[in-house]
Amino acid sequence: MAFNANHVPGATVEQRTASYRRLYKAGVRAIRLDINWAQVEPVGEPKWDFDFRERDREVHAIRAAGLRVIGLLAYGHPDHSTLGGLVFRTPARDGVPPLYLGAASYFPADDPADFARYARATAAHYGREVIAWEIYNEENAGARFWPPREDPPAYARLLCDAYRAVKKPDPATPVLYGGLFFPGAPAPLAGTSGPAFLKATYDADPRLGRCFDALAYHPYAYPFTSPEVDVPGRGSVLSAAQQLRAILARHGDGAKALWITEVGWPTNDRSYGVPESKQAEYVARMQAATFADRVPVLTWFTYGDYPDPSGFDQESSFGFFRADGSAKPSLKALRTFTRVFRGARFHADRAHALGLPSGKPLAGGRGFALEYRRGATRITALWLASESASDAQGSRSRNGSASRKRLRLSLPVKARRVTVVGYLGVPRRLTACGGHVILKIAPAPLYVVDDGAHRGHGVGAHGSRDSGRGRTPRRPCH
Repeated sequence: MAFNANHVPGATVEQRTASYRRLYKAGVRAIRLDINWAQVEPVGEPKWDFDFRERDREVHAIRAAGLRVIGLLAYGHPDHSTLGGLVFRTPARDGVPPLYLGAASYFPADDPADFARYARATAAHYGREVIAWEIYNEENAGARFWPPREDPPAYARLLCDAYRAVKKPDPATPVLYGGLFFPGAPAPLAGTSGPAFLKATYDADPRLGRCFDALAYHPYAYPFTSPEVDVPGRGSVLSAAQQLRAILARHGDGAKALWITEVGWPTNDRSYGVPESKQAEYVARMQAATFADRVPVLTWFTYGDYPDPSGFDQESSFGFFRADGSAKPSLKALRTFTRVFRGARFHADRAHALGLPSGKPLAGGRGFALEYRRGATRITALWLASESASDAQGSRSRNGSASRKRLRLSLPVKARRVTVVGYLGVPRRLTACGGHVILKIAPAPLYVVDDGAHRGHGVGAHGSRDSGRGRTPRRPCH
């Protein structure tokens, strides 16, 4: 589990370390950090005169909190881009807020070898402080990050040059294909879809697989539907992995891992956002489902919110902390998942065996039963993704019907008593009847902890023992 380091509070290294420590305590172990070209090579100074001091302080704060760094090597540089240099000499050099469209530093370098030289210097400077290098960010959303328009062949050349450059100082550190944005509904800034862009880069260079070790992607839901709802022509947030794997497999690269280096839901009820409670549910569901789908890294966007008087800047509210520094329920959902599933490995998808519904396009309704194991203990994550494509977003989210839907389930268990933990950490104990417990599943996930090693010995999941004598007769199963 990782986080993006946007809007982290603290003016000093010590204060920022304390902020990062809040994530560490919730189970996070890495921070995806921008180490942008224009941040480490001052604009207007002699070329190739790097200054890493500001980024060094941030890396120190992250490492002091016990976290590792996923380094993002990104964007252009006005001194190395004709278009970027022209824009830099105008009043519009910083772009148009709030997304800073057309900023001078976003225009790609004229020569990808120049980007590679910056990448090599940065990788050599940080060495093993960084556990992976990601080459660019959402390069398929050209209006934002590769202006004036995305260019798959140009990105393929840049990726291969940067890969070779980064590997020279440290061949062991993995290099990631830059995080592909997953637009859904048509939008002016969406650019080329992630799968289409990946295919186009392979078309430009059929041997592209030699230029990255893993593929990063950003499966945002646009508009902000639930992770599981299937939208024709886009699929779902969860099915994004299958779409990308299919393209990799066609080019002989099906064994490459997929990393999610950004995903999230803003808590903005005036625009496309979701309520804080729904953000927390989606966090819990993404945690369980993506690791079950063999996605080894899940990186949340982002640490904190910032003030937005307009109420319409969705970028301002993706955080797990509010602008005042208080935690949203999503942090508790993350912390609960970490505590319950620590040391467990995914074992099997039990949804079909339990007769759970598979859901319908746009309408949702898919049931989940994902079994993890830790030694003899079985932990099953259960939920009903009942949201439709229009539920739980924007001004309609407060009175949506999805959260009120329930489904009765009889879950086989081995222990006499099991612990059922809500996604926000509230536990309760249930006694099995005929080897089953009866549950009602809903969009809010439940985690059933079944310590089967103690079956028949009268010991529950927390070691409490029934006396055996004077026991109340068992009630009939219902």
